[in-house]
Amino acid sequence: MTIKTISLIVLGIISLGVSLLTNKNKKKSNETRKRMLKKVDQAKNIERFKNSLDFKHPISNSIINLLENMDVHDRVGEKLNEEEIKSIEKKINFKLPESYKIFLKYFGDGGYWIFSQAIDSIQNYSFLKDYNESLKQTIQLEEQIIDVDSLLCLMTEDSNGGAWCWLTLEEKKDNEWPLVYYIDQKLHYKVDNFSEWLKLLTKEGSEVIRELDTEEELGLG
Repeated sequence: MTIKTISLIVLGIISLGVSLLTNKNKKKSNETRKRMLKKVDQAKNIERFKNSLDFKHPISNSIINLLENMDVHDRVGEKLNEEEIKSIEKKINFKLPESYKIFLKYFGDGGYWIFSQAIDSIQNYSFLKDYNESLKQTIQLEEQIIDVDSLLCLMTEDSNGGAWCWLTLEEKKDNEWPLVYYIDQKLHYKVDNFSEWLKLLTKEGSEVIRELDTEEELGLG
């Protein structure tokens, strides 16, 4: 092998190394840029919420907590505007809770993984009866008899096979209906409203039912 050939091989190796290093740095630079843009977008969303009239609502701290931890969540739905929310309310023939509408406007339309909790898209809404056709017309919650058709799902199935539903027949200011947990043909753990439910989720970041079922009465494992 001649000196010229060896020189060409060495130059080729050096060129390849420089090219690989350049591509690596470019990729790293692009990833850094994406992270920075996400942070900027995150800051804008937080500022937008803080400057809104909705920021006075009791759910505000929980929404801020969600927005500050966007990197933890997975497949968060697009935020909905007032017109989109009104269109959904018309379809389901209910006015949604004010707290939940704030969640939709400033955080998003549910998500596959929000901390450790799934929340369904309201655009794909379902009532518990639609999800589980084996249910009878009524179901018991402690001393209450609940019409199954009135149970609007916040989410239809979590990792335990359970569902969180709104008690839409209870008359509440701003339709801040209570939420109950359905599993194994029964209802459990009534939570006053969506604000309280979201506070439980954002407090520790674990599934809401596990925050409530501390005595493991439901045998969730």
